[in-house]
Amino acid sequence: MINTRQSGPSIDRIELNIGNVDIEATLDGGQAFRWWPEGDGTYRGVIGRRVVSMASIPGGVAATAEDEKGTEGLLHAVRDYLNLEQDLEGFRQRFADDPCLGPALRGYAGLRVLRQDPWECLFSFITSSTSNIPRIKLNVNRAAEHLGYSLGPRDKDVMFPEPEVIAEAGEQFLRDLGFGFRAKYLAPAAEAIASGDLRLIDLREEPYIEAREQLTQLHGVGEKVADCVLAFSLDKPESFIVDRHILRALQKWYDLPESANVSYAADWARDHFGEYASLANQYMFHRERLSRRASEWGGDHTDRALPEDK
Repeated sequence: MINTRQSGPSIDRIELNIGNVDIEATLDGGQAFRWWPEGDGTYRGVIGRRVVSMASIPGGVAATAEDEKGTEGLLHAVRDYLNLEQDLEGFRQRFADDPCLGPALRGYAGLRVLRQDPWECLFSFITSSTSNIPRIKLNVNRAAEHLGYSLGPRDKDVMFPEPEVIAEAGEQFLRDLGFGFRAKYLAPAAEAIASGDLRLIDLREEPYIEAREQLTQLHGVGEKVADCVLAFSLDKPESFIVDRHILRALQKWYDLPESANVSYAADWARDHFGEYASLANQYMFHRERLSRRASEWGGDHTDRALPEDK
């Protein structure tokens, strides 16, 4: 059920009663990099050509238009971005007793896998190489502010620049923005998409293996980056992303051999979790991330870790 309510002189807010949504974990947990906390539990960002703020509400999420365009088209944009077609209930039922995912599903209910714009997603995860979330956010937002066009009243209210714009700006411009060695991968990727050599959006219709092969033909795009893009923007729920933290988690919870490398682990996880692999990946990542923070940083971070992980 979808509701709208009056706010100020125009209707600018919709409420989606879609079940529990953890907005913070979903929008600011390593899938997307242009959402910013407002300090009241609300996150503000850009979906396509819309500036939107979103907040968790009982039974769903509230989305507010922040670009003076009202709610026209907002419902479709938010529903698509939050990927409401994913089978969360089937995932919960299948893995309720899983030693790793069961507690994570109970403790972190509401985490979702997003369906982002494929180009922004690809750019972001090429940028992620040997980086961290705050730095990725800084770099991706810097590119948007310098090369995107304004959609709203704030500096960050900008549409992400199209591949043609990035390609025209070129490698040196990206280096000057602080992208370092990643610029030599970002500029050719933009050129490949702008020229039509890689039809990125068409990969949504390709089988997983074929789509991954096309992505990894881009210089600087390995299996991990490809799997991020496939999971978070290209409708490949069987995609499973493995870094050193996830590899250790798989060895701890599922008895993968110590000799397993990331490729073996990803293949094993896709077979084990099947159509729920990307969801399993995010819940596992979130649990491991919060557990690690509790262990290393303590304080308030301890409250966010599962009881089993303290």
